[in-house]
Amino acid sequence: MNLPVTHHRRGFSLIEMLVVMMIVGTLMVIGLNIFGKTAASSRRTATDQFTAAVEQARTAAITRRKPVILAVAPPIPGDKDQTTRYGLFEVDSLPDNPGLIEARQVQRWNLMPDGVLFFGGDIDGLRNVLDEDQAQLKWKNGENQAFVHALAFNSRGGLAWPTGSDSVAVKIGTGVYQNGKPIETRDGGHSSMRIGRVVARPWRLDG
Repeated sequence: MNLPVTHHRRGFSLIEMLVVMMIVGTLMVIGLNIFGKTAASSRRTATDQFTAAVEQARTAAITRRKPVILAVAPPIPGDKDQTTRYGLFEVDSLPDNPGLIEARQVQRWNLMPDGVLFFGGDIDGLRNVLDEDQAQLKWKNGENQAFVHALAFNSRGGLAWPTGSDSVAVKIGTGVYQNGKPIETRDGGHSSMRIGRVVARPWRLDG
């Protein structure tokens, strides 16, 4: 008589389960470290590029002998594309306060890396550009328009917007948009810079 063959399945032992958990935990830590370094690298690159854009805007204002706006356009709420962008625009004159501005685009939009955003809030007691009133830019005879936060430079290379006599600041960090608002994450940290009034050169506040 042939007896049925019984297959015995051996389960994981406690030690094996602990080893697997340790390996998974180690891989997660490595992954988080890599992600954090990548996010920090993207943020530093974006900060360097925006610093160069500030210098380019003030130089363009001097050479063109017309006010130049460095416009920061946050994502449109509800839009699938949640990328922040910035670009240069020339205007014939600047009003005292931001409003509807007819402008000419002199540089294509620059896109911030994914997960790198501009943030509002006080920076070492300086006014943050992202906390100021937005301007409505129109260009290409009104075909295109956007609500932007504006850094405007006069023909002498000084800072005209935001108005006032004090320096202003910009904060760039890693985060996500939720309900149309930027939420900062800790993975890649943040960078900030001060922009002077008479000589509107950007100075990094975090080294």
